[in-house]
Amino acid sequence: MSGVDGVYRERAHLVAHLAAAHPSTIGYHDPAEPEWAVVIIDLPTGQLSWHVAPDDMDLFEHVKRSEINTWDGHTTEEKYARLDAHTRALAQKES
Repeated sequence: MSGVDGVYRERAHLVAHLAAAHPSTIGYHDPAEPEWAVVIIDLPTGQLSWHVAPDDMDLFEHVKRSEINTWDGHTTEEKYARLDAHTRALAQKES
């Protein structure tokens, strides 16, 4: 696994793990990228979403399919701030 495809595959494994641990859906509802599905994950700190390459869909068989776009309009910066806040909350629970 190397190059850009390898990086997307690695990220897809982590996103698939998050999707298994939290309420999530996946569907084809981005008209700008019709070949790529979008996985939406709902954390206590807010919604996260990522595009999923067609070659990585095998990792998301456990995620509920949705025809409805429920993206809340978050930016990439907001997504990672929400993820970081959730990570901090989990880390505090563990200590």
